[in-house]
Amino acid sequence: MNHAEVVAQTLAARGIDTVFGLPGGEILAFVDAARRAGMRFLLTGHEASAAWMAGVTGELTGVPGVCAATLGPGASNFVTGVASAFLERAPMLAITAQTPNREIPTYTHQRLELTAMFAPISKAALTIGDRDTAELINNAVDLAVRPRSGPVYLSLPSDVAVRECGSCERTPKASAEPALSGPLSEIAERIAASERPLILIGLGASPACAPAIAAFLAKLRAPFVVTPKVKGIVGEEHPLFLGVASGMALDREVVATLSAADLIVAIGFDPVESDKSWFASLDVVALDVVSMRLGDYRPLEALGDLPTLIAQLTASISRAKPWPDDLLQSRRQSMRARYLATTTGLSPLRLIEELRSVFPRDGIASSDVGSHKVALGQFWRAYEPGTYLVANGLSAMGFGIPAAMAAQLVHPARAVMAMVGDGGMLMMLHDLAMIRELALPIVIVVFTDASLSLIRLAAERRKFEPTGVDFCPPDFTQIARAFGIESARATTLAQARSLVDQA
Repeated sequence: MNHAEVVAQTLAARGIDTVFGLPGGEILAFVDAARRAGMRFLLTGHEASAAWMAGVTGELTGVPGVCAATLGPGASNFVTGVASAFLERAPMLAITAQTPNREIPTYTHQRLELTAMFAPISKAALTIGDRDTAELINNAVDLAVRPRSGPVYLSLPSDVAVRECGSCERTPKASAEPALSGPLSEIAERIAASERPLILIGLGASPACAPAIAAFLAKLRAPFVVTPKVKGIVGEEHPLFLGVASGMALDREVVATLSAADLIVAIGFDPVESDKSWFASLDVVALDVVSMRLGDYRPLEALGDLPTLIAQLTASISRAKPWPDDLLQSRRQSMRARYLATTTGLSPLRLIEELRSVFPRDGIASSDVGSHKVALGQFWRAYEPGTYLVANGLSAMGFGIPAAMAAQLVHPARAVMAMVGDGGMLMMLHDLAMIRELALPIVIVVFTDASLSLIRLAAERRKFEPTGVDFCPPDFTQIARAFGIESARATTLAQARSLVDQA
């Protein structure tokens, strides 16, 4: 076999059945090898979509998603999606072609130092052909899922791809569970000494942690907040739920709730989701798979397998720590008052409530980045793990539709809805071609206000003249029909609810 065939067959043996991407001449050997290995190659309209789809596939399945592209602009177009996966712990492999080794001394067309370009935004940036290729790919898959999970970049020089490879298929090594370390007993003592602990759950808490977290909440009986990436890890109808932290709507009220606690018990909390540094000024003890200490943020940490750590901490609790009823109610009433002040007229918040009321409980919703994300992050109710998808670490526009596509492919029987702004929709119109081709039954809701309104508001708050934020959006219903996709325009809340209910 040649190197491209070994790469493809090793990936297939690890349970990977799909490659997202946009081919070029230099990557064709791998694309064909993937086809012959039984994997399907799904053509996206832009490499950024391929990278986001691979990352979300990794998030939802725990198996690295794979994307592939050519060298030069194909590789550079991956950067945003790979960077997003790096900040948000999404396991993925990004494979690109590279200039043939034999031509590197003199050939400069489309040549970039790709491993150097991807090194800062990936767990490793590797070149295929430098050592045993089957072992390299197996190690890359293992590395992508090992805590802290994330992307691995692989460069495949086009002449190496078709060169005979001496590699043979290797049995992958089982990933070792992270060893438990840190002062768990001291954390237990700190909780026992506190009067008003509050639990903060972040993106490091995978769906596998949900049963352990539920048991911990039941025994401690302290309130909890979540970050947007982990919405649904505990159903938000839970009587101890107090909101979503980290830059969403009503953020001041949520920070006030956090400040009312005398101890924050952080489970998988990663400051990457925070757009302000409130976490550095609070008293925090933390459980995670990797250390999150950085700068002024110096929590007392216990590290290791999170479900195990949570179960051990739960077993150590001798007395529940509920908050006084009047304090809980005052925090909820303050949130509610601020909420009601922003729900007049054709309010995005009221629209969110209408959409949620007709969307299945186990449906998967994705949010693109924009002012609607701020409202969705706080007010969209998530009831199960993995049912709310958002790019909150890198926070790049364009994520919402590729995320929904990946979710529909992973869960074909589930309802999936993408909620995007008109600016984000303009960026990702090319995705409608794949949605139509694969007949993906996704509902896309486009919030249209002819502006990058989050940036407009930021400019106005800082007394700047809003510049470069307004535009003339097209008729998205006509565009969708041109792709062969049903569409309709809603101008009232009742219309929007009815149309989504029908869809």
